[in-house]
Amino acid sequence: MKLLKKAQVGGLQGFILSIVTVAIVLAVGLIVLSELRTTAKELGTSSIINESVATTATLLQGGELFVGAGACRNASMDVYVLGQHCNVSSVGTVTLNPQNFSGNGFIDYTHFTPSAAFNSSGTIITKLATVPTWLGIIIIVALAFIVLSFFIGKRQ
Repeated sequence: MKLLKKAQVGGLQGFILSIVTVAIVLAVGLIVLSELRTTAKELGTSSIINESVATTATLLQGGELFVGAGACRNASMDVYVLGQHCNVSSVGTVTLNPQNFSGNGFIDYTHFTPSAAFNSSGTIITKLATVPTWLGIIIIVALAFIVLSFFIGKRQ
């Protein structure tokens, strides 16, 4: 009986080590993919001129692809001061001052050009983000198997 318990504990240690190893490999892989995605994003930039925006909106290429805004105009093409009459955040969220804009405004801005590598690495990162939920399920099933094998071994 003592031999059975020792084998179960030894099996548990191996299982825990393999889970930790898989977690470390996944973490390093995600860090590398993130860096590759950043590099792919910075390959080129594009400019958008006169993108129409509502009073509060996010630019088409907002988020991590957004670089910066250059100009802000109303429907009459009157140029307004950025930060005073219209605000554009560091991620491309636009807020127009309603006193200066009766309708939509128009923004000129620059953004990183998303490449195929940028998009595909982003997809991989999104898919790998679901792995931690599966690891929890795998650990619970393995622990249940160990507990059940202990009780089955005790009967014999």
